[in-house]
Amino acid sequence: MKKLMQKAKRSGQSLVEYGLVLALIAIVAILVVKAVGTKTASTFDNIQSTMTSQGVAATTPQSASS
Repeated sequence: MKKLMQKAKRSGQSLVEYGLVLALIAIVAILVVKAVGTKTASTFDNIQSTMTSQGVAATTPQSASS
C-alpha cells in the first residue's frame, strides 16, 4: 500500500511539472506571435507609405464576376 501511495504522489508531481512547462511554452508562443505581428504590421505600413509616395494608387480588391 505504501508503494502505491508513493507512486501516486510522483504521478501527481509529474502532472504538475508538465502543466507548468506547457504554461511556459504557451506564454513564450504568445509573446513571439505578438512581436512578429507588430513587426509585420509595421512592414506593411512602410510598404503602403512608399507606394503612396511614388504615386501608386491604392485599390481595393474586386470580387470575381461570373
